[in-house]
Amino acid sequence: MLTRRELIKVGSATLLLLYLNQLALGQDAEEVFPQGVASGDPSQRGVVLWTRVNPKVHARKRKDLLLQLSEDPSFRKFSTFRVPASSIGPHRDYTVRIDLQGRLSPGTVYYYRFVYAGVKSIVGRFSTLPQRARELTLGFVVCQNYSDGYYTAYKHLAQEELHLVVHLGDFIYEKIYGPPRVPGRAVGLPSGERVCINIEDYRHLYKVYLSDPNLKLARALHPFVHTWDDHEFLNDCYYDHQRGVWGYFVEAHPVGNDRQRILQLRQDAIRAWVEYVPARVQLNPKDPDPLRWIRLYRDFDLGGLAHLIVLDERSYRERPPCQGRFGVEGCPEQHKTSMLGKEQFRWFKDKLLEGEHGWKVVANSVQFSRSLVDGKFGSLDAWEGYAGERQAILDLISKGGRKNLLLLSGDRHAAMVAEVPDSYDRPSRVLGAEFLTPALSSINALEGGWWKRSWPQYATLEDYERAETSQNPWIKYLNMRTWGYSLIKLSPDRVETTLLSVNKYDEEAQKRVMARFEYSQGELRRKEVNL
Repeated sequence: MLTRRELIKVGSATLLLLYLNQLALGQDAEEVFPQGVASGDPSQRGVVLWTRVNPKVHARKRKDLLLQLSEDPSFRKFSTFRVPASSIGPHRDYTVRIDLQGRLSPGTVYYYRFVYAGVKSIVGRFSTLPQRARELTLGFVVCQNYSDGYYTAYKHLAQEELHLVVHLGDFIYEKIYGPPRVPGRAVGLPSGERVCINIEDYRHLYKVYLSDPNLKLARALHPFVHTWDDHEFLNDCYYDHQRGVWGYFVEAHPVGNDRQRILQLRQDAIRAWVEYVPARVQLNPKDPDPLRWIRLYRDFDLGGLAHLIVLDERSYRERPPCQGRFGVEGCPEQHKTSMLGKEQFRWFKDKLLEGEHGWKVVANSVQFSRSLVDGKFGSLDAWEGYAGERQAILDLISKGGRKNLLLLSGDRHAAMVAEVPDSYDRPSRVLGAEFLTPALSSINALEGGWWKRSWPQYATLEDYERAETSQNPWIKYLNMRTWGYSLIKLSPDRVETTLLSVNKYDEEAQKRVMARFEYSQGELRRKEVNL
């Protein structure tokens, strides 16, 4: 819950919503709509709205669900949309999504709430994308293991004045990776296993994660644009094109190497994700080709100012090359593997060249920049394992003579800022910048001690950070000891990115600016932060 002191720091419209929603969270709205409300994939003319009705309440009432939409937070005048009671049920785990594409006006702030049997949900808010924009601010987050810490960062993110939030993946963690690191965050699965084995396990995790009031508040106050990484399905998964099934590196999974069981698990993971994440994606679960069950990659015109390109960097990737994946010397196969797959790669190249947008903003789940320390690559699970495809992307941008690539990255559980050069072997000019946001709550290197396995010569994490930044000159900032979220402010001639730290062990922690960078026309500069 927000304190009175925190409430008075935000704008009046946000203040009203925060106040009303905190009241509602303690009343009937929490019983009828236990996972809150959410919006996703805003466009100039639409958005996807979401909620879930409590199955026990629906079994008793059997009422239609109403959506009320207004440009006024007090709802003095509103439009109503009806969802028949018969369409709410176990086939979608009682979740409801309403796609308003083509029904809304560009550049407009809307407020919405759901009404069931006379009970109103908390109030949600979103902005449609403008036709023309001079300035936009986005938030971006990643990696939120529920058991690893509190979602205090979401409390602060909810109060930011944003156009949308990009979620870069690992919204849930498919496995219980150990005891909770903070009180009250234990997670169990209905199957009794320690890793998801069916749709009920995946659905349960989404419901547990969405029980957090700070996450519910952030989803209510901002539209989200989602992609996924691996933990929404299986840790470090990849696609075995020869067998036509996903492979994985996790130890002793109950599905083993059984192709049919893995494919069913994939169907279950996709279905649960679509039920709980408001995203406008293409589905074809009956297609004989598993790679066509869902098409998640998509793009958004941010008012001509920027082109947001959302990638799927898990579904089509080949098995990472070489012997070992972390802290290894690498091999020639790094230049022969594909992360995006042929179809998505062609689409991505077309999108990079499309339109006259000032900025190409890429939702990029895993680190793009090279990290080579004492002859060893940090992670071949990231773009380092797909270096040939990475270079093909850089060649395309370099040939066009543009310096407008902005990568919003995640997965590493660290904060990092880097230049994107035209080549990592022989860099000659800068094409853009990569901003890697820290995990929102998942464990970081300081907690996990990962660097010690491959670089034991560095006694402290600070020593390792200094080695990585000194040996990879494009990396201008690295912090592997924090958690939080990030903001990027876009304007026609420059962008400003702020990395924020929030202590996940403290439910009342304040946000702290770790670093702020400005990028413009091939120049990346660190800005002074006034604490």
